Amino acid sequence: MNYIRPYRGYDAINSQETLFSSNYNGMQIAVTKHIGRDSLVNVNYTYSHALTDATGDYATPQNTYDIASEYGPAQFDRRHIFNANFVYYLPFFRQQSGVAGHVFGGWEFSGIVHAYSGLPYSIYQYDEDPAGQGVIDFNSFSSGRPDIVGDPDKPGTIAANPTCTAPTTIHNFTNWFNPCAFTLVPAGQARPGDSPNGAVRGPGLQRWDLSLFKNTKITERVSAQFRAEAFNIFNHTNPEIPYNVFGAGLGVITSVRDPRILQLALKLYF
Repeated sequence: MNYIRPYRGYDAINSQETLFSSNYNGMQIAVTKHIGRDSLVNVNYTYSHALTDATGDYATPQNTYDIASEYGPAQFDRRHIFNANFVYYLPFFRQQSGVAGHVFGGWEFSGIVHAYSGLPYSIYQYDEDPAGQGVIDFNSFSSGRPDIVGDPDKPGTIAANPTCTAPTTIHNFTNWFNPCAFTLVPAGQARPGDSPNGAVRGPGLQRWDLSLFKNTKITERVSAQFRAEAFNIFNHTNPEIPYNVFGAGLGVITSVRDPRILQLALKLYF
């Protein structure tokens, strides 16, 4: 494709300009409830939408002559974000008097809950360079995108891409979206692909972290704390984003976030 490049014989040429724009709109709700003198519950929810024509801090537009075509969801655009945390100090045997007080007093239960919707991401391709952008391989500074010919969030055969083997179900590890919704720019057409930035949403995240503490007074100035902590206690599977480069494996999820982690600790305060 060297014959259609504006500077023949050169790969992608990098430049930096402050010509991008973005906007953010959101609704934030926060509720705090104190329970007694030692316990509380915090709940936070955010519904938002962030749009930009710069997909990253150092974004390379697919078409420098048409920045408007880059407009789409920002990389951090999570529509729904829910967080909750709580601390509950069991109210009995606070003074820890006697054997019963040391055994049954000083217990503390706490936790953190996260629930997020997925992030947007784009589909890239390095097999062809129909626009003469200097797209050669994964090491190129320029990144091309394929055409979009259907809804990636709907399974089944897409009329504009009948030769592609379409999945019958999506939003799973094998096919998070329908890869047949994307195809290369037709041969003989000298233009960038029309797939937009943020064409696909990745998996969301859900995680519960719980802790159980036992605070024990030994003397007036010495105390001990036993901690039992569980991260992702329900061992919920949180997938990473699918493979997003056009070709074999498009839409496949190959990794997940941390599984359940348990830890015990003992602290001595003096």
